[in-house]
Amino acid sequence: MKKYLALIPLLFLAQQAFAVDAEHEEAYKKHYSEQLRPMVIKKLGMDRPDLSAAAIKREADAYVQKMAGCQLEGLGIFPEKYREKAIMPVAKGGDVAQATQALNEELKKDIDAGKISKDEVMTIIQSAQQTVQICANS
Repeated sequence: MKKYLALIPLLFLAQQAFAVDAEHEEAYKKHYSEQLRPMVIKKLGMDRPDLSAAAIKREADAYVQKMAGCQLEGLGIFPEKYREKAIMPVAKGGDVAQATQALNEELKKDIDAGKISKDEVMTIIQSAQQTVQICANS
């Protein structure tokens, strides 16, 4: 019985760690969507002049929410070190393009240092892109 009681704090910590991850993911989606929304609204406005401003906003909001989730799914393919490098800055309100650039620099640095092979990186990137594409098309 004492063994089981000793595990209770560990279970609590595991739940807290999961909650923090969920919070970061929600923050990532929020900030990613906020940054992508103006571009999507502009593109929809040009591509679909028949839509009202309210309809464009609704479509843009739905699209950016879905893409934020799909992007997180794609980043889930990356090893934790790289996933955090891509997610955490955006979750804290940082620029998506800058986070992507930082991730690319980290990958290049690790390839140059022999920590990961170029082939491994290419496989990860291709798998992530496929995951995002499948998610976006579903």
